[in-house]
Amino acid sequence: MKLIYKVYICILIFVIVLGISISACAADKVEIKFLHRWTQEPYSTFFNEVAADFEKLNPDITVDVQAISNDPFKEKIKIVLGSDQAPDVFFTWPGEFTNRFIRAGQIYDLTSEMGQNGWKDTFVYSQLEPFVYNGKIYGTPYRLDGKVFVYNTKIFKEVGVEVPENYKELVNVCKEIKDAGITPIGFGNIADWAVSHYIGTLNQKCVPDEVRLKDIEPDKGEFTHPGYVQALEKYVELVPYFNKNSNAINHDEARAALFTGTVAMMYLEIVEIPEIESSAPEEFKNNYSVFPLPPVVGGLGDQSYLTGYPEGFVVSANTKYPKEAVAFLKYLTGKEVGKKEAKELGFINGIKNVVEKGEVIDSIYDTTQIVLNTEQMVNWLDSSLHAKIWSIYGPELQKLTDGSTTPEKAMENVRKAAEKVRSEF
Repeated sequence: MKLIYKVYICILIFVIVLGISISACAADKVEIKFLHRWTQEPYSTFFNEVAADFEKLNPDITVDVQAISNDPFKEKIKIVLGSDQAPDVFFTWPGEFTNRFIRAGQIYDLTSEMGQNGWKDTFVYSQLEPFVYNGKIYGTPYRLDGKVFVYNTKIFKEVGVEVPENYKELVNVCKEIKDAGITPIGFGNIADWAVSHYIGTLNQKCVPDEVRLKDIEPDKGEFTHPGYVQALEKYVELVPYFNKNSNAINHDEARAALFTGTVAMMYLEIVEIPEIESSAPEEFKNNYSVFPLPPVVGGLGDQSYLTGYPEGFVVSANTKYPKEAVAFLKYLTGKEVGKKEAKELGFINGIKNVVEKGEVIDSIYDTTQIVLNTEQMVNWLDSSLHAKIWSIYGPELQKLTDGSTTPEKAMENVRKAAEKVRSEF
């Protein structure tokens, strides 16, 4: 009996020790929450695979991948950042969209980590710079982007028009295409970010750079320069050449019309080129090209800049695991994942020489070079403005699109909104 009792005690001690060891191992395993905005395929699977690959390299870290689609994401992130549900690593648009979170102390300062082991030097600086605020680095680029007109070369040839060299020529080209019985420009503006891309570009071309940069600062913005009204007047010149009911259809519907040859051109983001290559009919894929929105002759802004900004990821300042979160961010936006991203999704991240010509489809590589070779990028208007200003600006632009307001009235309301925001600062 004594022997049996001793054996029982030994087994019990072993089980207890084993349980403690397992518990200790479980306790040592860190879980970080990762939030992105791509719910559709193949992007959703891509991020799941990246997280799984990272876990293999870091067996003591688990990545909980979560996704919320584009427009709901913008509202959701404002709420979760102030709660215990805040993600450790999450997607963002640089500019005022992110800067407000930085001012609130909700974004982790990466400056120190960027200075270690040459991490900062691995990036194309023009794509890292948008994540710099008051001299400190708060995020990393995930994919490059810029805005260009994608046009049907077959329609242009049949109508007998050339790529316009200035804005006046663009309007004339639209008139000739419309006279030929074809809708010149596809436009889906049910979500007002679409019109922000037009107006952001026109502001850049019509307003002096130093004035525009001052006005996007929430504590300084006035929007009194006449170039803002001029930009809206230029936009109004294009409105008759959009498809009907632009404010009632979404961007994807308008793009589908471009793919089928119903419209001649559309102002698209470079990151939509992979969508053309994967989804457009062969007829369109074999007959399209691109050009930037052309210069406004006499405009007081810089005509050579390109509208567009990289998208990227940041770390929450309230993460319990900053070391692990930064390690995942570094992997997510690094060269290894960047090559996978380019090959499988057609997106190019901000790492220097991440792909060479021939490693991706020529149209993707060539349009990316437009971004990398531009003198300067200008942020999307909706992302660069204080939320309270954009909440007025965006709807005013939609009213301008359907003809229910004027450029002067629209800017008067924007100026009033800016005045309120200035008083809060």
